[in-house]
Order: sequence, then structure tokens, then C-alpha cells
Amino acid sequence: METWTVVLIAALAANATLGLGYRVYRLSHGGPRADVWGQAVLATLLVAVAIGLAAGIGTLRWIAVAYAAFFAFVAMPIWVLGVLLPMRPGALDYTFTVTYWILLVVIGVAAVLA
Repeated sequence: METWTVVLIAALAANATLGLGYRVYRLSHGGPRADVWGQAVLATLLVAVAIGLAAGIGTLRWIAVAYAAFFAFVAMPIWVLGVLLPMRPGALDYTFTVTYWILLVVIGVAAVLA
């Protein structure tokens, strides 16, 4: 297995874990339950793509490219402006946001180079 494929699989798994963990954290502080369910579905899909890549289905990397591009350029900016900033974010919220965005860049680059 190529190095970039391993990086892509790890980044997808980290992104799924980070996203779900953050949504559960927000739920414990009064956040919406629907966010947890939505992130759980997304995490399941990301893990399925990672497993497929580990099994040698290389064409799944294009799904990872599409995911990274859509979330980096559409979903995350909308989420930051519509959800993050109005909720008076703390250090953990900013750390999550920056880390999630960095992982999206890693996923996009690794998927193209894999």
C-alpha cells in the first residue's frame, strides 16, 4: 500500500472520529441531537471509504477528493458563519474547527497523490 493511501485512510478515520466526538461534546452542552445523528452518518460513510481504500479499491479516493473539496469550500464556511460564530465559541470550538479544516486539506492532497 502506498504512503499517501495510508495517510488518506488515517486522515479519513481521524476526521470521522474528530467530527463525531465534537458533536457529542456539543450535545452534552445543549447542542442539537440532529447534529450528532448527521455526523454519525457522515462518520460511517468516511469509515466505509477508508475500509474500501484499505481493501484496495483505489477509485474511492475520488469520493474523498469530492468530500474534502465540498466540506472545505462549502460546508465549513457556512457552518463557521451560521453556527460557530453565533454560539460564542471557546478554545475547544476553534481548535476543532482548525483541526477539521486541516484534515480536509490532508484528505484532499492525499487523495490526489494516492
